[in-house]
Amino acid sequence: MKFFRNAIKPNDQSDLILMISKLVDKFPFYTPTTPKFNKPFNMKITSAGLWGWNSDKNGYCYTRKHPYTNSNWPKIPRKLINIWNKYCGKYEVPNSCLFNLYEFPNSKLGLHQDKEENDFSFPVLSLSIGSTAIFKYGRTKNKLNAIKLESGTIVIMEGASRLAYHSITKILKTEDNILNDEKLNSFPPHSRISITLRMYKPNSK
Repeated sequence: MKFFRNAIKPNDQSDLILMISKLVDKFPFYTPTTPKFNKPFNMKITSAGLWGWNSDKNGYCYTRKHPYTNSNWPKIPRKLINIWNKYCGKYEVPNSCLFNLYEFPNSKLGLHQDKEENDFSFPVLSLSIGSTAIFKYGRTKNKLNAIKLESGTIVIMEGASRLAYHSITKILKTEDNILNDEKLNSFPPHSRISITLRMYKPNSK
């Protein structure tokens, strides 16, 4: 697991937030539900790229369309592709981008592995904007490390850490939050956005 603090500077964070705000006007955040039990997640999501990600009572899946608007996902913004190329440039560009909205104070993401992509030779890159999150990770469920992810931090899961267990256990109220400064309706006060880039390869049949 690699961590790059202050990787995205404040001006660039502002540009990304404005870009995401325009995207969610047409591809709004929605609340996925858990497989089998169909309970709502404690966060909201939307996507970009050839493949978006979704979860519902039927399971986790990658999908070509927004589940509520039935529109094909938009292209991954060039600014995000540039970030990928800077940190993961030896790999093919990603075809999936997930935006997670964590609203303060009750949002979180349970412990899991990213294992629906079918080809684990590609890394997963995630970046944080907004309030600080408590991120837990480890090779096993029983032995986890904890770190704070401040706004502008990039996390890369690659190689041995590609299938690490990880979770977001808490969102900390962060007064110096760029999402508060922007005063955009898309983002509630003290919230956090995570942006995750990855490659999804459908199983060939």
